[in-house]
Amino acid sequence: MRRVAGSVPCMRLSSISAGRQGRTTSSIFVRRLQTVSTAASHPSSKTAHEVSNEDERTLRDIFDLPTKTTLGSRWYHQGQPTGLLMETRFVSPKSFRKAGKQAVAEAQELVSRILQAQTDSERQQVLKCLDQLSDALCRVMDVAELVRQVHPDSAWQKAADDVYAEMFDYMNGLNTHVGLYRKLVEVMDDPASSKMFSQVEWEAALSFRRDFERSGIHLSEKAHEQFVRLSAGIHEHSRGFLRAQSLPLTKDQTIDVPLDHLRWLPSYAAMEILQASQSHKHADGKTYVRLEPDDYAAHYILRDCEDEGTRELVFRAWQRGSSEAVQSLEAMLKQRLDLAHTVGYESFGHMMLEDKMAKSPSHVNEFLRGLATHASPRWTAVAQSLKATKGSDVYPWDREHLVSRQHIESGALPSLMPYFSLGRVILGLSRVFKSLYGVELRAAIPQPGEIWHPEVRKLEAIDEQGQLLGLVYCDVFARPSKSHVGAAHFTSRCARRIDDDISVSGSDAGYSSQTVVERDGKKFQLPVVVLICDFPAPSEGAPPLLTWSNVETIFHEMGHAIHSMLGQNGYHNVAGTRCPVDFVELPSIMMEHFARSPSVLSLFALHYKTDEPLPVELIRKQAELRRQSSALDLHAQLFMSALDQRYHSAQLYASGEGKAVTDGWSTRVLAEVHRDSMFTGPDSSPANSMLSYVRGTRWQSRFTHLIGYGASYYAYLFDRVLAGQVWNRVFNGDYPHSQSTYQNGMFNPLNRDAGERFKNEVLRWGGGRNPWLSLAAVLDNGRTPSADIEAISQGDRSAMRTVGSWQLPDI
Repeated sequence: MRRVAGSVPCMRLSSISAGRQGRTTSSIFVRRLQTVSTAASHPSSKTAHEVSNEDERTLRDIFDLPTKTTLGSRWYHQGQPTGLLMETRFVSPKSFRKAGKQAVAEAQELVSRILQAQTDSERQQVLKCLDQLSDALCRVMDVAELVRQVHPDSAWQKAADDVYAEMFDYMNGLNTHVGLYRKLVEVMDDPASSKMFSQVEWEAALSFRRDFERSGIHLSEKAHEQFVRLSAGIHEHSRGFLRAQSLPLTKDQTIDVPLDHLRWLPSYAAMEILQASQSHKHADGKTYVRLEPDDYAAHYILRDCEDEGTRELVFRAWQRGSSEAVQSLEAMLKQRLDLAHTVGYESFGHMMLEDKMAKSPSHVNEFLRGLATHASPRWTAVAQSLKATKGSDVYPWDREHLVSRQHIESGALPSLMPYFSLGRVILGLSRVFKSLYGVELRAAIPQPGEIWHPEVRKLEAIDEQGQLLGLVYCDVFARPSKSHVGAAHFTSRCARRIDDDISVSGSDAGYSSQTVVERDGKKFQLPVVVLICDFPAPSEGAPPLLTWSNVETIFHEMGHAIHSMLGQNGYHNVAGTRCPVDFVELPSIMMEHFARSPSVLSLFALHYKTDEPLPVELIRKQAELRRQSSALDLHAQLFMSALDQRYHSAQLYASGEGKAVTDGWSTRVLAEVHRDSMFTGPDSSPANSMLSYVRGTRWQSRFTHLIGYGASYYAYLFDRVLAGQVWNRVFNGDYPHSQSTYQNGMFNPLNRDAGERFKNEVLRWGGGRNPWLSLAAVLDNGRTPSADIEAISQGDRSAMRTVGSWQLPDI
């Protein structure tokens, strides 16, 4: 089983921040939300304009006004609990534990049904049983993972930890269940049975089969025992690597920085650093700050401190890393290679990439080198420019400082945050989805016990017929009780068909009437997703204001959510975002392009005090700043992708110099990748000193993406390239015959025909079609050379070479 692993002018905030006509603001929200619920049930009860106006105002306000105003705390605390995320089984830690045991019991009965399948009709149900089994387990395990990250109640967290651990062990047993694997292969290899599969069903079956085979299902008993030992070791070393990230620094890891060198920093940053540090005088009479070089301090000192010696000191200390992290990382990488060898693969990279779009490490490396060939002149030019600014060679600790200085000298861009209240941004997303796909986001009242914190907001995704597509819970405000997972999209429940489920004794799926719909006489379980961010919470008189980067982040995460909402193909195992890791980011990165579009920004980017629109000139300046920094950002992404590939290659132990393997070999590999010709130029190139390895540093000790994206870190770059092509050639092409509409001096990518094309060829399939075929289909609209379409439809080395020849749109 595969593991885990959502245009009417706005009323100004000031006009609804106090009671009106004898009604409190809270009573206004009750009226609005009740009206929304009524309108969703009876779409004809109001004109479309009136419903849209009231719905949009409510959608904005639940994010922009304080929680106590939006009734979050009342619905969180009062009444009989209905169950977390509308699951009637999840009303308490005790019931959650029971749900875990019920899921295992249901799975076990489905296992028996599969093993006993003999007749043609029973064999045709094997795939359905596997998918139902996977859903039964994941609907509990995925929520357990969410609870562990965000729930403020320690009793819930403990229950989630215990349930997850128990079910993880059970699922690992299923992954190596020979009987299940043989029955699936028997069905897939039987022409009479397999010919009945639809394209989606075949992909679902294939995904199960690959998961089995990667779990060593074909191994001898002795080899299988070794596989289990290595898997357990990898899990433990991974946890050790992550734990090492939060270990307190020892005294010899701290550094002394002159107090007066903090004067160049913003006052709030200097104060934060001082409050977390101790000050003392040296023999020279000067006051020094004993600094722990964490990410926060390093960011501001490397950017703003004028003293190069202090910047170098901080950079070296910050990048030194911990020995514990390096030891855990090297042990994990070694066991990953041993695991791959045990299963019969040349390397861990070969094992992980077999079912991805890339197919093999050599294809990934060819793609990376193709990108580097196009981009290296750009980052060399940036290095030359920074050298001219400094007047001497540029080193890694100079880079952020000099880039910042150039930005200031070219004219500082005023803050754009007043134009981006969170509520207006969410409203903008709803308008984008409606324009492209006919889908709206509407505010909904959470029932008692449905949410885990009063600051969580609940949204419904509604189609043009007024039918519910799924639920999106937004836990987007920073608070101490959340793990620092950053921005994330959790799929707590995948969409799938359920009216044809196999009857299981004692099964209690816990469905709410709000999470099941009927379409064409069939019943479907609706998707439920949770978006996690760490934005500032709203306060009295001021909505939460987002940076430009924050806006791109929420658009990105909502791109995953809409993929889950529209990717309903009937099967849990290939629904929505359950597709190859090097394809899953395409819809979310596409949304980043929309976030930067002037015509899209005009839908919602209004000053929160004056309602003045964001000036187009500021948008253009922001785009230019992004373009200036894009070359260095690309270099960093390419470097991390190449390092990830090297760490998971068959040459794991070998250094280019043929030295014997010793502890700390990962640092030697780090230095070798820095010297790769992909990242260096001629000896005289100014980029060489700026981008070189700094002796004594161990940046790999902080590369936590190696845990979840081992051998797959390239995927983000890969999907950036794909998204750039889809954006240019489908939505907002830079060709004279662009399908997008030109309005008010701007291209308008909000074209319904383009949206329908992307929905029908990409989103609705989820993981139910070969992604290369989806890519070829969405681009085959007369703007992509036929030779390129033919190449990418093959999905082989020539396809990767073609994608590598495409440049990123902002390079």
